[in-house]
Amino acid sequence: MVNNKIFISAGDLSGEIHAANLVREIKKINPSCRVYCAGGNNLKSVSDVFIEDIVNINAFGFLPVKQFFFLKKLLKKLETFFLTEKPDKIILTDYYGFHIFVAKLAKKLNIPVYYYISPQVWASRSGRIKKLAETVKKMFVILPFEEELYKKYGVDAVFVGNPLIDMVPVKQNFKQSFEISNPPLIGLFPGSRKSVIKRHLPVILETAKILKEKLNANFIMFSVNENLGVKLPEYISLETDNDFSKRKSIDIAVCPSGTVSLENALMGIPMSVMYKLSYFNYFLARLIVKVKYIAIANILAGKEIVPEFIQCGANPEKIAASVIEQLKPEYYAPKTKELADFRKMLGTPGVSKRTAEMILND
Repeated sequence: MVNNKIFISAGDLSGEIHAANLVREIKKINPSCRVYCAGGNNLKSVSDVFIEDIVNINAFGFLPVKQFFFLKKLLKKLETFFLTEKPDKIILTDYYGFHIFVAKLAKKLNIPVYYYISPQVWASRSGRIKKLAETVKKMFVILPFEEELYKKYGVDAVFVGNPLIDMVPVKQNFKQSFEISNPPLIGLFPGSRKSVIKRHLPVILETAKILKEKLNANFIMFSVNENLGVKLPEYISLETDNDFSKRKSIDIAVCPSGTVSLENALMGIPMSVMYKLSYFNYFLARLIVKVKYIAIANILAGKEIVPEFIQCGANPEKIAASVIEQLKPEYYAPKTKELADFRKMLGTPGVSKRTAEMILND
């Protein structure tokens, strides 16, 4: 099939970074390809035509009314675009809530849809797989168990590897990684979305206060937001770039589940994983979530290799106690090696290039 025009869409920051890397590889293979994008700043930087910003409207989870109408209007805009420009292929990245409607629209217009980075349908609402099977030509998944899951429902799925293995460095060699700084250096990760930061930051700061008193620890707060809305204590420095060289220096982390916990696992950094939702969203999540764990490392391992603290269980005393326990030498060395070995489960390097080749050759 010709690849003169490709439309690609991503609705959140982490997915958009991977989508932008995929566009770069598509351009390397076929420089004449014209790429149209909906996403955020990363996709905007690599697009020939940028259609709409859907990353920075903070449209996540259970959509507020304002965001619902914004996306409904965007869907109509995309219909006009598809009819006018007639893209050869459409690539959707994660973000099921909006993208399933884009996929249905494309199917109606006989435009093939490729899905890169599966929505986490295995965690909740597995019935969504049937809808994806009806609309998606090929699914490129980034977790090894997803390929078999989709194939059971008749979806042409392939595990291409996890794109983070091309981005996240190994922390250091095993012997060095067993050595804990004196005093320990602890990484703090409140999350990327404002609503998540608002819920996590007070817990994390209180946890840091306890650890400062008990371990005299030093801290780096990693946040994409320069303005956290609070003044940090003098013993916590702020790092606003996603600088893995700085992250290599930390001994352990306190972080939310999601991309950052997977990055830390790939680096071999022990961590305590926490997550707090609004009470309403937590109630809904309890009704639909089917997985035992929230951290990807634990889900893939089938056991708790990093401790998790969810909702009411995410209190500073418990989290601080888990950090202290993990920093004990008899615990720290084997846990660091176990996390480093976890990297092998997520495929081989060259994920974006491999995926681009498959899409363009299909």
